[in-house]
Amino acid sequence: MNRRLFNASLLGSVGGVLMHSLPVGASVMEGPPLQCRPNSAVQLTGRDLRAYIDAFNHRDFDTVSRYYHEDLEFEGRGRHFHSRDEMLTFYRGLGSRLRETISVRSAVIGRDDIAVELETELYFLQDWPDFFGGPAKRGDTSRTLNFVWYEIHDGRFARIRSANYTHLNAPGSGLAEALDQCDPPPPIISVESLKAYIDAFNRGDTETYGKYYADDVVLVIAGEKELRGHQAIFDFYKGVRADAQRTIQVNRVISSGNHIAVELQSEFVALEDDPNFIAGPLKKGGSIFINTFVLYDLRDGKFARIRSAVFKKIARP
Repeated sequence: MNRRLFNASLLGSVGGVLMHSLPVGASVMEGPPLQCRPNSAVQLTGRDLRAYIDAFNHRDFDTVSRYYHEDLEFEGRGRHFHSRDEMLTFYRGLGSRLRETISVRSAVIGRDDIAVELETELYFLQDWPDFFGGPAKRGDTSRTLNFVWYEIHDGRFARIRSANYTHLNAPGSGLAEALDQCDPPPPIISVESLKAYIDAFNRGDTETYGKYYADDVVLVIAGEKELRGHQAIFDFYKGVRADAQRTIQVNRVISSGNHIAVELQSEFVALEDDPNFIAGPLKKGGSIFINTFVLYDLRDGKFARIRSAVFKKIARP
């Protein structure tokens, strides 16, 4: 098995934090106005997201600032900011060195959380040999796809985390359908049913968790390893369990219509010394914790496509 699929870029692109803005005219004290009716089932709607993207792509950072809590926490691409001012100071300084354009491919919107599949294009205006994403030359273009998780309090972003999914050769097309909605559709699968699936997975009960899969299910791990069909998934994880005991915990869930976003925490405990373990070298009894953001697309009530991006990995002896 390929260790890289557990060691893919741990944090998302520079663009992961800059899609948040407000309709022009919002007041810092009043907070962000909603684009839909006041009694919407969610704090922020798809139409709000559309306005955020437009403001960012026009570099309207005054508007962007109105959407952040003062004590906003952001983690992404090796960067960790602990306040709105700290983050905005950093990102305002990027404008002379690169041009960034972002778009949403898909979004799962809940009352207090939003998970977004975010496409980012960076165009470098000057050479940047020590750019934190890797050396770049003037005229270079970099495109990435990232899973970004937003936690919302009092109608503002309080915590943002970004995980890199994959690099792109060409831009996608259009905005996510969810951006036209005021309220997300009711979930097809409940949170309880999802947790039952995870419990069966933890037991290695393929008969039970396999029932959640469409016949042509596709699983893509960390944007690299693609598994097609039930048996390929069963065989892969049988190999993982031969090396280590794995337990998955559900940290956060957003379920809307035919889409589910989940933050998972996986613990791998080595059964024997294994310097070549897929998630990193392990000694017997040692453990590795991996936080992932996972997007599930459903068809006829079953998982048709599953994709995961690694947010953070911690090894413990």
